[in-house]
Amino acid sequence: MRPLLLLLALGLAAARDAFTPEDMLEAPRPHDAIPDPSGTKAIAVVDKWDGKRDVTTRSVYLLPLSKSVRDMDPELLFETTPSEASELLWIDDEIAYLNGTTLQTSTRTLFEFPLGTNPGSIKYTHGKVFFSAQVWTDGNFSRASEHDHAWEHRGDTGVVFDELFIRHWDTWRVPGKVWTIGSADLKHGTLVNVLNDTGLTSAMDPIEFDVDSTQLVIVIKTPHLNPATHTRTDVYSIPTSGGRAKHLSPHKHGAISSVSIGAHGQVAWLEMAKDGYESDRNVVVVYDKGEAIRWTEVWDRSPGSVKWAGESLLLLAYDEGREIPFYLSKPGHLPFPLVHDGSTTSIHELSPGTFLFTRNSLVSPSDAFLLDINAKGDKQPAIHRLTNWSGVYLGDRLDGLQGESFWFKGADDRDVHAWIVKPSGWTKGAKAKSYPLAFLIHGGPQSAWLDNWGLRWNVALFAAQGYFTVAVNPTGSTGYGQEFTDRIQKEWGSRPFKDLLAGYHAVLEEFPEIDPARTAALGASYGGYMVNWIQGHNDLFGFSALVCHDGIFDTTDAFYTTEEVWFPHQDFGGSPVEERGTYERWNPMNHVSEWSTPELVIHSGKDYCLVDSQGIAAFTALQYNGVPSRFLYFPDENHWVLKASNSRRWHHEVFRWLDEWVGEGKSGAATTTSSESESGLERGPGLVLQKE
Repeated sequence: MRPLLLLLALGLAAARDAFTPEDMLEAPRPHDAIPDPSGTKAIAVVDKWDGKRDVTTRSVYLLPLSKSVRDMDPELLFETTPSEASELLWIDDEIAYLNGTTLQTSTRTLFEFPLGTNPGSIKYTHGKVFFSAQVWTDGNFSRASEHDHAWEHRGDTGVVFDELFIRHWDTWRVPGKVWTIGSADLKHGTLVNVLNDTGLTSAMDPIEFDVDSTQLVIVIKTPHLNPATHTRTDVYSIPTSGGRAKHLSPHKHGAISSVSIGAHGQVAWLEMAKDGYESDRNVVVVYDKGEAIRWTEVWDRSPGSVKWAGESLLLLAYDEGREIPFYLSKPGHLPFPLVHDGSTTSIHELSPGTFLFTRNSLVSPSDAFLLDINAKGDKQPAIHRLTNWSGVYLGDRLDGLQGESFWFKGADDRDVHAWIVKPSGWTKGAKAKSYPLAFLIHGGPQSAWLDNWGLRWNVALFAAQGYFTVAVNPTGSTGYGQEFTDRIQKEWGSRPFKDLLAGYHAVLEEFPEIDPARTAALGASYGGYMVNWIQGHNDLFGFSALVCHDGIFDTTDAFYTTEEVWFPHQDFGGSPVEERGTYERWNPMNHVSEWSTPELVIHSGKDYCLVDSQGIAAFTALQYNGVPSRFLYFPDENHWVLKASNSRRWHHEVFRWLDEWVGEGKSGAATTTSSESESGLERGPGLVLQKE
């Protein structure tokens, strides 16, 4: 065993019999590896949460990549905290990072950003760093803190808006404060707002950009369109020395993302066709010498990122339950996959045919790998593993677990895909009705369960706790062709519901070891909506328990309280005034009289996508109907539960609920789980209002 891996194991408790939420949350959390310009070494960042102290530490390593030293252990450079070392990047041959407002290396200070600018997305080129930052409408970085102080002490708390967005995701807009792009000359210490005098700013969100020695290319909301009702963004090129912005995308289109500048000044980006549809198919567009060429017009996948690799392009795209890296050499050619297994979260070309990539799976956290497609004598490209950050920590607690594809016929006799992970201790031909079922429903709805590792809905964790775990990708899911994704529009409670129902019964038929009397459905966002929809139609399933996280209770109210108004407008075909019948047809609230299944409702106070009143309303309906129910509320979280201590509580309550209704303690007297006993959490009263 490598000495480094032994060091990582120091201070860890002996391997436990079962993989617990604490094990998952306290496991090393590697970031994507960042190669240096020469392709001979990389930055490797690993975070680690200490549950007892509720403290996260950050370790920064140097990862050797050249053939002569790539089998050496990563070199630990320093240990710190995420707040003291963020935005890591290479500046020439040094590793730089942001410590508060200071850009520094381990030995020197490079630049001090003005207070109040909140710099991020830092990129380096030819002696300058470019960054996304906040500034007030005067465009002056040095006065940002002064304006912040004046706003905080303005004498009252009233805020006036004349247009949407008034807030986005988990943040309220501050009128008069905008996002821009700045540049800092590291040699002379000068600071420039590159977008001054261009008329281009972002009122709500940081600006995506790429930069080389001659041009800054930005992706920004189209200035004359309301950002709450339109998804369209546009691409502009501005000389790095300053000057007039050139509009590269004047044609009709929707959202643009993932801009990348090539070696000869070409600009690649991902483009959707329809304004207002956030899940339209992304097409690769390359702008070169005044002409925009669509490279992937006929490819029926929707990549999520694009970057240059010499004269070719590297893409990451969902493909039948995986996130796959693709290589695209020419326009009109079909991209070919470089790696087939697991899910790749980043990829970089180090030299022609050699790639550094980061990959994980349903049963293994992220690690760094090298891929050599020029390897001789092998039928498959050579993949060389560089790290095993979690191997010693996890030990044998995930042994025997694996993600398996499961296909079945769904709505309209179409093939539908699911992932299954059989529970720990599973043996083929086990006694019938031996295992409870956790049936997971993803959000989006235009998203997918992938063969990947996660900290919010970790399929391996459910299986390790003894649940036969199923994660279906129904109609609306991505990675199965755009037509399959589009078929959910105006059919929220129909085609996906039929797919989930077909998958549920197909799994029960295929695996008699599952106890049909001990099944539970769990979902978040759209998955939470579907849980509430199932609650009114559970006679077709027969779930014994439900878990709804940040879901929709009332579709009409959700339209008027969400910040991204374009989303329900597209998926329901208009507003509730224009498409009232569609909203009411798929409204869970209209079936409350049929609600009778025990349900855990979870919601967060800073979820401005689906506001907390949706969760409160669902809980009220359950309690008023006398349905066994519980409400878990996080006032400081957004649409996701991001804080590790809150995630621990989330998992404690979810598994406690499952144990009460479908686990060993299904009689109602829940047993003490490892999550509860180790974290010191106390069981709440689980109050139920009984109807007279």
